[in-house]
Amino acid sequence: MKAKYDQIGKSYSNKRKSDPRIARALNQKLKGASKVLNIGAGTGSYESKDIDLIAVEPSKEMILQRANDAHPVVQSYAEELPFADNTFSHTISILSMHHWTDRKKAFEEINRVTREKFVAITWNPNSNPFWLTKDYFPEIYQKDLTIFPPIEEFKDSFINVQFEPLLIPQDCQDGFLAAFWKRPKAYLENDVRNSISTFSKLPNLNDGLKKLENDINNGIWESKNKFLLDKEFIDVGYIILTAEIN
Repeated sequence: MKAKYDQIGKSYSNKRKSDPRIARALNQKLKGASKVLNIGAGTGSYESKDIDLIAVEPSKEMILQRANDAHPVVQSYAEELPFADNTFSHTISILSMHHWTDRKKAFEEINRVTREKFVAITWNPNSNPFWLTKDYFPEIYQKDLTIFPPIEEFKDSFINVQFEPLLIPQDCQDGFLAAFWKRPKAYLENDVRNSISTFSKLPNLNDGLKKLENDINNGIWESKNKFLLDKEFIDVGYIILTAEIN
C-alpha cells in the first residue's frame, strides 16, 4: 500500500495542527485511558503529552514532520497493526479512516489490540454539503460520500456505538476540509489545499477556484452566506464517535 501523504504532504504540518477546542472534546472521551494507540497519526496532532501513547502512520513524509519530542511512532497501516493482543486501553483515529483500504480488516485489528474503547473523529456521510462542496466543488462531496464510513458500519464491528456533533470554530487552527468555512479566501491557497487530501483526487480544480475567487471579489459569496457571518461555530457533519470493543 502506498501512503498518499508521501506525495501531497510536504507542507502538511504548516496547516494541520491541533485545535485546542477540538482537542478538549477528544480528551473528554479519553478519560481513564491508560495506554492509547493513534492510527493514521500524521504529524502528531491531538496527541496529548500527558498520556502514554504510540502512533501508527503509513507515510514516511508525515513521520519526518513529527516534532522531536512527539510520542513514539511506528510506520505501519491500520490493517496491519504490529502489536500484541489487548496492548492498548483505547485506540483513536482522527480524520484518517477515509484513507484506509480495508476498514473491516482495520476494525478487526482495532478490536484485537484494544481492551476498552475506540474513539474517532470523522465525518458523517448522512450530512448535507456546506457551501464549498455545494457551490464550488460538488465532486468533493460526492467523493466523500463513498470514502467516509457510515454509522451503520461501526455497529457491525463494535458495541454501544455513540456519536455527537463536533462543532467547528470560526478560527479553527486545524486545516481540514471545512475548517475555513468562514474564511473562503483560504481555499485559494495552495498550502491549504495540499493539506486536504480530497483536493488531490480531483482532476480539475481551476473552474471551482475561479468561480470561488470571482464570487469573493464580487461580494456574491458574502451575500449567499450572510447567515454564517455572525456564527462562531457550525455543524458541518463532523462527529466524535465512541464505541466499545467487541
